[in-house]
Amino acid sequence: MRVIGLTGGVGSGKSYVAHYLQERYQMDLLIADDLGHVAMQPGTDSYAQIITRFGTNVVGADGTLDRGLLAETIFHDPQAMTDMNAIIHPVVKSYIADYIQKRKKEHGTILLETAILYETGCDGLCDEVWYVYVPAEERIRRLMRDRGYTEEKSRAIMAKQQPDAFFLDRADRVIDNKGDRQALERILETMIPTEQRQIQGAFQDTTHQ
Repeated sequence: MRVIGLTGGVGSGKSYVAHYLQERYQMDLLIADDLGHVAMQPGTDSYAQIITRFGTNVVGADGTLDRGLLAETIFHDPQAMTDMNAIIHPVVKSYIADYIQKRKKEHGTILLETAILYETGCDGLCDEVWYVYVPAEERIRRLMRDRGYTEEKSRAIMAKQQPDAFFLDRADRVIDNKGDRQALERILETMIPTEQRQIQGAFQDTTHQ
């Protein structure tokens, strides 16, 4: 099983890339954010640690964590973010490592999508790292258009992430996504090994019979 780490900053379109590769090439997609949410469910050790650290005021009426309140708290408090990451990141990384270990002898590709691939050390679990690149000003424009963010909010989020140079120096491959989706899909097509494209074509043929 080949493991590709897919990363990129906010507004880069990495989620679209991830789901496109999953659907078109039957890659096995792991989304770190989703796994983080699972790690925060009631009854888990990390849930108890979060309450110990942040208090019961972050628990909603239904007993689940108020992720919106937590996100707001963490965004404005660097120490709180450090503490939260120390609780969640090891759990998520352990799950990913176990998942890869159980499937390493199978054929196919696991695609791990996360904005903090390097920060969590998950790059060490990958055979390759792909970075979705979009210039900063274009990312801001897309965030304002697609998510309704203000320019100020967009820049504030981006300021807390690693700069482009950090990823460009470390990634094995760079996906240029400053164009439209048709251009992006043409680029992705060139990055997929011929044998995998053939498998995908055969899969489509059988599903349409």
